[in-house]
Amino acid sequence: MAMTDISKLCWICGEIATTGEHLHKKTDVVAMFGDKFSKRVVRTNLEGKDKKFIQSPNSKELMFRNNLCAKCNNETTQPFDRAYVMFADYIRKNLSMLTRELEINLNLIFGKRDAKEKQQNLFRYFAKAFGCRLHDAGLSVPQALKDIFGGANYGNTYRVCVCLNSEKLGGLSIFPLEGDQNERGESIDYYWVQDNGWFTVVHAYNRQIPSEYGDEWFGKSKRIVVGKWLDLP
Repeated sequence: MAMTDISKLCWICGEIATTGEHLHKKTDVVAMFGDKFSKRVVRTNLEGKDKKFIQSPNSKELMFRNNLCAKCNNETTQPFDRAYVMFADYIRKNLSMLTRELEINLNLIFGKRDAKEKQQNLFRYFAKAFGCRLHDAGLSVPQALKDIFGGANYGNTYRVCVCLNSEKLGGLSIFPLEGDQNERGESIDYYWVQDNGWFTVVHAYNRQIPSEYGDEWFGKSKRIVVGKWLDLP
């Protein structure tokens, strides 16, 4: 029996990958440019070199290659996506206030009763985005990242910081992935920055994030201390 190329498998469950995740959440793209672009949007590719012209939020240029099976993308991880949409919408509506306070209270987003579950789902969304970025680069996704989807008892090798942009950015920035592997191709550490228009998310695996980007968040605190992205040197 022929073996299936691991790059064509869903990195979460191991089934055939038939769907691709968005580089930027579609709701973020629509919030920034509308559901019908009045002019073509320019972004650079994943390595920050060639420019791409985007004609709609559904453009393939805004998608990773197929990296998830339909069940994982459309069912298993949907609660993660919904938590992120609520989070991003709150930041867009309250950017001025959050820029002054530099702290996000997740109880105000998700409600005190549901905050614990939904904040973990938010963290899982970030882990999903980071895993898709690694898979798209042809790298193995660390088991520690997959463990985050199984429940609350996961380690702290993966973390994120949230940086508020002083104002909505005018384009879609794609930052290169940084990282190292050992001679067996196993992950050592990775670092990636994801632009969301109104805010920027810094992802790190086995690597500390500089404190000026905000406090590292592991999905278990109801408060996120944020940094200011555009104010950094």
